[in-house]
Amino acid sequence: MTMAEAIDDITTGERRAGGDRREPGGRREEDRRRARLYYAWAATWAIIGAIVVLFLFLTVIGAVDPDRAPAASIVVLVLAIAWLAHAWRRLLAPRGHVSRPDRERRGF
Repeated sequence: MTMAEAIDDITTGERRAGGDRREPGGRREEDRRRARLYYAWAATWAIIGAIVVLFLFLTVIGAVDPDRAPAASIVVLVLAIAWLAHAWRRLLAPRGHVSRPDRERRGF
């Protein structure tokens, strides 16, 4: 940088060499995309769990007979196994239970 450029930067108040940090894209956009993906996966697993619980509830009250609906029973069984595997994997993850840091930070 020459002396003239330095003086020009001082007079215009512009010392940054890069562009405007408020431009769209970049790290913030990547963080938003990652957060949306995380919440979409969390919503998907919650819906799968809700379907399994609803099927079990309807079976217990007698509204659904698994013998008369074998295809639905198989689908729900596969969803239940997938949901349990997902839940088990999250419990065994290195970070452990997801809300533990929140409880420690809030003083519980």
